[in-house]
Amino acid sequence: MSNDSHKGGSDMGAAFAGLIGGALFIGAILYTIVLLTNRHFANEKPEGGEKKAAALVVIKPALRLNA
Repeated sequence: MSNDSHKGGSDMGAAFAGLIGGALFIGAILYTIVLLTNRHFANEKPEGGEKKAAALVVIKPALRLNA
């Protein structure tokens, strides 16, 4: 048996091409799902009419050290 089972160079370029291609493919699928979902719900009105949701604000008191 030989120690050089893989001759001919690195497959790093193909690996990165597959990684980038796969990421683009998944991004395209997700973008298509968002577009189709938005199109499906375009005519829906929000529940409660024109009311806007109130923001939740939490104020933390200053840290006090008892000496």
